[in-house]
Amino acid sequence: MKLLFSPPLLLCTALLSLATACGGGGGGGGEDFVGAATVSIRLQPSTIDSGDRTQVTIDIGDVHENGIALKVRFPDGLRYVPSSAALEVNDEESKLTPSVNALAEDDSSIYLVFYLSQSLFRRGGAEYQGEMGSLKLQLEGRTVVRDGKVEVDADVDDPQESNETEFTLSNPEFAAEDEASIRVIEG
Repeated sequence: MKLLFSPPLLLCTALLSLATACGGGGGGGGEDFVGAATVSIRLQPSTIDSGDRTQVTIDIGDVHENGIALKVRFPDGLRYVPSSAALEVNDEESKLTPSVNALAEDDSSIYLVFYLSQSLFRRGGAEYQGEMGSLKLQLEGRTVVRDGKVEVDADVDDPQESNETEFTLSNPEFAAEDEASIRVIEG
């Protein structure tokens, strides 16, 4: 019996078909998505002088029916600009204030936490259809940051826990789902 494929070629073909069947890329949503939300982050500009600002944009979709705790972590050399946060959904903008704006226990980073209900993403009060939104906020450079990251993590908002106590600095339960590089140079 003559083999049409050599064993190494057969193994490579099997592995390739398995890898492509699993899908690729991060954060996909859709009907089978069961996480808190899909999120992606970008900064403009990504290199600033101390005293200058960067615009942070976090795109949010597939928001869980319980809502989300949207956590943002960035280096201590930056500061959140008060009153700069706004959520834009369907060309409507809502000003937001983070529930948490605090320095981590190790003094290396700052956490912002926004609690966002799914209803914020509904079109005209209709049933949620997976509408996307963008949270925009500004960070100001205060001291030099060489190779920093601005990171985002979305967790399901626990309806059994008060938002005042749900997030703690001693256990932030932060696993970055997306990140963007930031540098602050002396201005």
